[in-house]
Amino acid sequence: MNPALPSISLNATADLSDRAIFQVSGPDAVHYLNGQVSQDVRLASDSEAVYSITATFKGKLEGDFYIRKFEGNILIDTDSSQSESLFMRLDKYLIADDAEIIDVSDQYSLAFSTGVVPAALADAPQWKSVRFGIEGADYLLAKDTKIETTHSPDDWEQIRIINGVPAWNHELDSSVLPPEAGLDVTAVSYTKGCYTGQEVISRMKSSGKTNRHLIKLQCGKEIAVPTEFFAEIGDAKPAGTINSITKSDDQWIGLGYRTRKHEERTEFLTADGVAIKVC
Repeated sequence: MNPALPSISLNATADLSDRAIFQVSGPDAVHYLNGQVSQDVRLASDSEAVYSITATFKGKLEGDFYIRKFEGNILIDTDSSQSESLFMRLDKYLIADDAEIIDVSDQYSLAFSTGVVPAALADAPQWKSVRFGIEGADYLLAKDTKIETTHSPDDWEQIRIINGVPAWNHELDSSVLPPEAGLDVTAVSYTKGCYTGQEVISRMKSSGKTNRHLIKLQCGKEIAVPTEFFAEIGDAKPAGTINSITKSDDQWIGLGYRTRKHEERTEFLTADGVAIKVC
């Protein structure tokens, strides 16, 4: 079963003006960040943004974000709910390196667009990126610039869920190990060198095992999220959780986690008997 996506035109645009934006500057900016984040910061450029995470020493997520270079500095954008916590995390170990991080959210806004560059964004700095599971480009705009969007936030949320992309405050939080959410594929470099949490994340890659893993599900009807599901009604422990849900072609599609114990099973039930099926 392949859920249908909303129609995406060649100039589909999403308003990302609520994203928090940080600027990291100084001669040691790249060196410092490379010791703090999972992605190789050297891959970020003036024309391409890379996706990355920060982790604790135990490998648990502390934040996710995009990195790109701009006018000799580095710009990072993240979910607004991470504005304070991620800034503090990135600033925490900035002691010996010649670098500085400042919050520039009051200066800039972002938009994301697919395919043909919209005329209104043609003169804006841009970087190739992948958001919502779609290739496109990020555009940097002056704060409070009016952004003409082609799809509602609900449409973009539907696209994200159907494309199986985890998001902060939904599938991603401080309890998640990056490989559980598939972030080892999209946000982690295994060749760049040491960073906080690297040992745990690399060990999980070597073992090929996680306690749970991200999956897409078809639900019998709309349910509140997050919701646990079970192999059998009455089981003491859940087989997983649904963290996000959307409607597509009269079907309810969810995104969440299934435990390793039940990784071969494809059909489940919520506590009140709603049928859940892996899709």
